[in-house]
Amino acid sequence: MSEPSSTDAPIYRAIATGTLDISPASRQGLPRRLQLRMTGPLGGDFRLPLRVTRAIPGHELLDSASHGIRLLVEGWMEWKTSLDETVPSPTLIVEAVRPVTPNDEDGCDIHMCGQVTGPARIGRHPLRSGLALVHVTVRVQIPRTRAGSRATITETVRVPVVIPLNHQCTPALLRPGNHVAVEGLLEQALLPRRGPDVEQAIAALEEKAKQRATWDMTPEEVRAAERDHARRRREATHTVIYRVVAGYVELLSGTPATVREARQMRRTELQRRAKRQQSS
Repeated sequence: MSEPSSTDAPIYRAIATGTLDISPASRQGLPRRLQLRMTGPLGGDFRLPLRVTRAIPGHELLDSASHGIRLLVEGWMEWKTSLDETVPSPTLIVEAVRPVTPNDEDGCDIHMCGQVTGPARIGRHPLRSGLALVHVTVRVQIPRTRAGSRATITETVRVPVVIPLNHQCTPALLRPGNHVAVEGLLEQALLPRRGPDVEQAIAALEEKAKQRATWDMTPEEVRAAERDHARRRREATHTVIYRVVAGYVELLSGTPATVREARQMRRTELQRRAKRQQSS
């Protein structure tokens, strides 16, 4: 497994270390759903879906008998966008697998090159309220080829990236159009949702819970209903997002920006959007 450098074009790879999680249905002979359970860089466990598209080194380690063992998986990240085109979620396309060694650290390392799109946004981490983060999107071009064919298809993916506001590499991400090399770790985070739609959904859930309280149910059914209510409330009040927490950024081309400049670019962009909405 070779080390990347900023001279490679393009860089887009992932190395994930965690515990193999195969759904019970898969272990019973139904279509397999492979996941790797790991810890995020700033806390919080999550599961990363895996997909195998061809014969790969170490494929036997992804057998159902390996459920629960720790593995290192190398490949590249595929990002699919939700129907509302707001929440991209990743799947690791597997290219090699091996057992972990004592030197392998839990988590999913991402290496990529791309272009910063749009002005940066600054906010707080949901688990670390004292940590201010810069939020940007990095557009990555990924050429895809097939063995024995001259066909090449270039895919464009937009990867959400955050970096601590006081990180020494942050200025490279603050100006749209900058071309950067990024190294970081994949994170899953829960972001709160607000607004009339959320309030309406919560009210409907509470009304249903009141109706259910009048039903004649066994203790097991009551516990199941409570778990279902908590899950639906969490889904209504929070959005699950995935993003890369950058720990190193190299500016390949472009100009760094200050936090003051980034805030001004953000205000200008919001004003432009408001004018466009008013004129439409």
